[in-house]
Amino acid sequence: MSITTKRGDEGTTELLFGVKVKKGAVQVEALGVVDELNAFLGFARVMVNGDLAVQIDRVQSWLVTLMGEVAMPEGFEEKYKKAGFGRVGIGEIDEVESWCEELERSEGGFRGWLRPGVEGGELAARLHMVRTVARRAERRVWDVDAAVASREMRVLLNRLSDWLWLVARSVE
Repeated sequence: MSITTKRGDEGTTELLFGVKVKKGAVQVEALGVVDELNAFLGFARVMVNGDLAVQIDRVQSWLVTLMGEVAMPEGFEEKYKKAGFGRVGIGEIDEVESWCEELERSEGGFRGWLRPGVEGGELAARLHMVRTVARRAERRVWDVDAAVASREMRVLLNRLSDWLWLVARSVE
Protein backbone atom coordinates (compact mmCIF):
# COMPACT_ATOMS: atom_id res chain seq x y z
CA MET A 1 0.00 0.00 0.00
CA SER A 2 1.27 3.46 -0.84
CA ILE A 3 1.04 6.56 1.34
CA THR A 4 -0.17 8.32 -1.81
CA THR A 5 -3.77 7.18 -2.07
CA LYS A 6 -5.21 10.31 -3.76
CA ARG A 7 -8.35 9.80 -1.65
CA GLY A 8 -7.89 13.20 -0.03
CA ASP A 9 -7.62 15.21 -3.21
CA GLU A 10 -11.18 16.50 -2.93
CA GLY A 11 -10.93 17.88 0.60
CA THR A 12 -11.96 14.85 2.61
CA THR A 13 -10.04 12.38 4.71
CA GLU A 14 -10.90 9.29 6.68
CA LEU A 15 -11.21 8.72 10.38
CA LEU A 16 -10.93 5.18 11.70
CA PHE A 17 -13.12 2.54 10.12
CA GLY A 18 -13.23 4.45 6.81
CA VAL A 19 -15.57 7.21 7.96
CA LYS A 20 -15.07 10.18 5.63
CA VAL A 21 -14.99 13.74 6.96
CA LYS A 22 -13.91 17.12 5.62
CA LYS A 23 -10.25 17.91 6.15
CA GLY A 24 -11.29 20.95 8.18
CA ALA A 25 -13.38 18.89 10.61
CA VAL A 26 -12.81 19.45 14.31
CA GLN A 27 -11.47 15.91 14.80
CA VAL A 28 -9.02 16.27 11.93
CA GLU A 29 -7.75 19.57 13.32
CA ALA A 30 -7.29 17.99 16.76
CA LEU A 31 -5.48 15.02 15.22
CA GLY A 32 -3.19 17.36 13.33
CA VAL A 33 -2.20 19.30 16.41
CA VAL A 34 -1.57 16.17 18.49
CA ASP A 35 0.54 14.83 15.61
CA GLU A 36 2.41 18.15 15.55
CA LEU A 37 2.97 17.87 19.31
CA ASN A 38 4.43 14.40 18.82
CA ALA A 39 6.73 15.67 16.06
CA PHE A 40 7.92 18.62 18.16
CA LEU A 41 8.63 16.22 21.03
CA GLY A 42 10.92 14.41 18.61
CA PHE A 43 13.06 17.57 18.36
CA ALA A 44 13.59 17.52 22.10
CA ARG A 45 13.98 13.76 22.31
CA VAL A 46 17.05 13.70 20.08
CA MET A 47 18.75 16.20 22.39
CA VAL A 48 18.32 14.34 25.69
CA ASN A 49 19.12 11.02 27.31
CA GLY A 50 18.45 9.21 30.55
CA ASP A 51 15.16 9.58 32.39
CA LEU A 52 13.96 12.50 30.29
CA ALA A 53 14.43 10.52 27.06
CA VAL A 54 12.46 7.64 28.58
CA GLN A 55 9.69 10.01 29.69
CA ILE A 56 9.46 11.64 26.26
CA ASP A 57 9.30 8.18 24.66
CA ARG A 58 6.41 7.27 26.97
CA VAL A 59 4.60 10.52 26.15
CA GLN A 60 5.03 9.94 22.43
CA SER A 61 3.56 6.46 22.82
CA TRP A 62 0.59 7.90 24.71
CA LEU A 63 0.08 10.51 22.01
CA VAL A 64 -0.18 7.80 19.36
CA THR A 65 -2.88 6.14 21.48
CA LEU A 66 -4.59 9.49 22.01
CA MET A 67 -4.58 10.13 18.25
CA GLY A 68 -6.35 6.82 17.76
CA GLU A 69 -9.01 7.89 20.22
CA VAL A 70 -9.48 11.25 18.52
CA ALA A 71 -9.75 9.47 15.14
CA MET A 72 -12.60 7.31 16.43
CA PRO A 73 -15.85 8.34 14.76
CA GLU A 74 -18.69 9.15 17.12
CA GLY A 75 -20.83 6.08 17.70
CA PHE A 76 -17.95 3.67 17.05
CA GLU A 77 -16.83 3.33 20.66
CA GLU A 78 -17.70 -0.37 20.89
CA LYS A 79 -16.09 -1.18 17.55
CA TYR A 80 -12.98 0.75 18.65
CA LYS A 81 -12.82 -1.29 21.86
CA LYS A 82 -13.39 -4.62 20.06
CA ALA A 83 -10.63 -3.73 17.56
CA GLY A 84 -8.23 -3.64 20.52
CA PHE A 85 -7.28 0.01 20.31
CA GLY A 86 -6.00 1.55 23.52
CA ARG A 87 -7.18 4.51 25.52
CA VAL A 88 -5.32 6.92 27.71
CA GLY A 89 -6.50 7.03 31.27
CA ILE A 90 -5.87 7.95 34.85
CA GLY A 91 -2.65 5.92 34.98
CA GLU A 92 -0.96 8.15 32.44
CA ILE A 93 -2.25 11.27 34.19
CA ASP A 94 -0.96 10.01 37.54
CA GLU A 95 2.44 9.30 36.02
CA VAL A 96 2.78 12.80 34.57
CA GLU A 97 1.64 14.31 37.86
CA SER A 98 4.36 12.35 39.65
CA TRP A 99 6.94 13.68 37.18
CA CYS A 100 5.70 17.21 37.88
CA GLU A 101 5.90 16.71 41.64
CA GLU A 102 9.43 15.34 41.34
CA LEU A 103 10.56 18.30 39.23
CA GLU A 104 8.92 20.80 41.56
CA ARG A 105 10.70 19.21 44.55
CA SER A 106 14.08 19.17 42.82
CA GLU A 107 13.71 22.69 41.43
CA GLY A 108 12.41 24.26 44.64
CA GLY A 109 8.86 24.82 43.41
CA PHE A 110 7.47 27.55 41.21
CA ARG A 111 10.12 30.19 40.55
CA GLY A 112 7.99 32.67 38.65
CA TRP A 113 7.36 33.22 34.98
CA LEU A 114 10.21 33.60 32.56
CA ARG A 115 10.43 34.55 28.92
CA PRO A 116 11.37 31.33 27.11
CA GLY A 117 15.03 31.25 26.20
CA VAL A 118 16.20 33.95 28.60
CA GLU A 119 18.26 31.58 30.72
CA GLY A 120 18.53 28.49 28.55
CA GLY A 121 19.85 27.12 25.34
CA GLU A 122 18.34 25.38 22.38
CA LEU A 123 16.85 22.47 24.35
CA ALA A 124 14.93 24.75 26.72
CA ALA A 125 13.65 26.83 23.80
CA ARG A 126 12.48 23.69 21.98
CA LEU A 127 10.74 22.43 25.12
CA HIS A 128 8.92 25.73 25.51
CA MET A 129 7.79 25.45 21.89
CA VAL A 130 6.58 21.90 22.55
CA ARG A 131 4.70 23.20 25.60
CA THR A 132 2.80 25.75 23.52
CA VAL A 133 1.83 23.08 21.00
CA ALA A 134 0.62 20.90 23.89
CA ARG A 135 -1.61 23.75 25.05
CA ARG A 136 -3.01 24.16 21.53
CA ALA A 137 -3.59 20.40 21.29
CA GLU A 138 -5.50 20.54 24.55
CA ARG A 139 -7.70 23.37 23.23
CA ARG A 140 -8.40 21.53 19.96
CA VAL A 141 -9.25 18.29 21.77
CA TRP A 142 -11.71 20.24 23.93
CA ASP A 143 -13.45 21.17 20.65
CA VAL A 144 -14.03 17.48 19.85
CA ASP A 145 -17.36 16.06 20.98
CA ALA A 146 -17.22 14.54 24.46
CA ALA A 147 -18.51 11.23 23.09
CA VAL A 148 -15.11 10.88 21.37
CA ALA A 149 -12.74 13.02 23.44
CA SER A 150 -12.66 11.64 26.94
CA ARG A 151 -12.01 13.74 30.00
CA GLU A 152 -8.84 11.72 30.55
CA MET A 153 -7.32 12.69 27.20
CA ARG A 154 -8.11 16.34 27.86
CA VAL A 155 -6.63 16.24 31.36
CA LEU A 156 -3.57 14.36 30.12
CA LEU A 157 -2.82 17.09 27.58
CA ASN A 158 -3.21 19.69 30.31
CA ARG A 159 -0.77 17.83 32.59
CA LEU A 160 1.68 17.30 29.74
CA SER A 161 1.86 21.03 29.09
CA ASP A 162 2.48 21.64 32.81
CA TRP A 163 5.22 19.00 32.81
CA LEU A 164 6.81 20.44 29.67
CA TRP A 165 6.91 23.87 31.29
CA LEU A 166 8.66 22.38 34.32
CA VAL A 167 11.09 20.41 32.16
CA ALA A 168 11.94 23.50 30.12
CA ARG A 169 12.53 25.49 33.29
CA SER A 170 14.70 22.70 34.72
CA VAL A 171 17.05 22.72 31.73
CA GLU A 172 17.28 26.54 31.64
